[in-house]
Parts: sequence; C-alpha cells; structure tokens
Amino acid sequence: MMVRREVQAVIFDEVDNAKKVLILKKIDYSARRHRWRLLKGGVNNGETETEGLQREISEETGLRNIKIIGKVHNYEFFFRHIRHVVSSYVVEANSKEPIKLQKSEVADYVWTTKEEALQMLHWNNEKEALARLR
Repeated sequence: MMVRREVQAVIFDEVDNAKKVLILKKIDYSARRHRWRLLKGGVNNGETETEGLQREISEETGLRNIKIIGKVHNYEFFFRHIRHVVSSYVVEANSKEPIKLQKSEVADYVWTTKEEALQMLHWNNEKEALARLR
C-alpha cells in the first residue's frame, strides 16, 4: 500500500490580544465543491516535515515570515487506496503580510477567530488540530 506523508498548518496571528486563524477555501474534488480547510500538503522525498511545511505555506499563501511552534496533532486516513499520514503543526504568522494565493490550489482565504474557523471547517481531523491551538 502506498503511503503519503503530509503536513498541515494551524496558522495564527495574535492581534489586539486575540488570536486570528488563517483558513483557505480549496476545491474538494470528490464533492465537486469548495470547502474551508487548513493548509495541507505533501512532504517531498528528502524533506523533513518542517521543510515541507515551510514550502507548502510559501507555495499556497506566499507567507515567508513564519514561526513553526510545534506539532499538535497526528492522524491518518485512507483515500483511493493511499494511506495518508498527516502531522499538524501550529504556525505563527503575521496577518499583515500580503497573501499571494496559489490559484491552482486555493480559491480564497480569511483570517478569522478560532471559534468561527471551527464552524467553517468541514473535516473533523482539521477541527481537532485547530482545537489544540491555545
């Protein structure tokens, strides 16, 4: 069975003593619709998880001024005969830094509260990762 290593980012910024979370609107090909998601992508051969995370954040959002705080959640799922092994990290970013979306992957983005993001996210594993943001 093929295994795909993936990393996911719970990206936040602290603004006026309140945390804002970055979520992305991405296409869900199996449902043929867009869904609000956490940033997630594959880890290339030869990359560490944090290297893959930095690359994916840069590719999908253009954010470069980030600080990886640490791993907060792990989960697995199976899709199309592939075992996906996902490591979720909390990442601090500057919400004033311009976002440059990778249009082939991301349709839109929003900085919002943790509570609103928990309502907007579709997948339970992503909600669980976000819930671990303190």
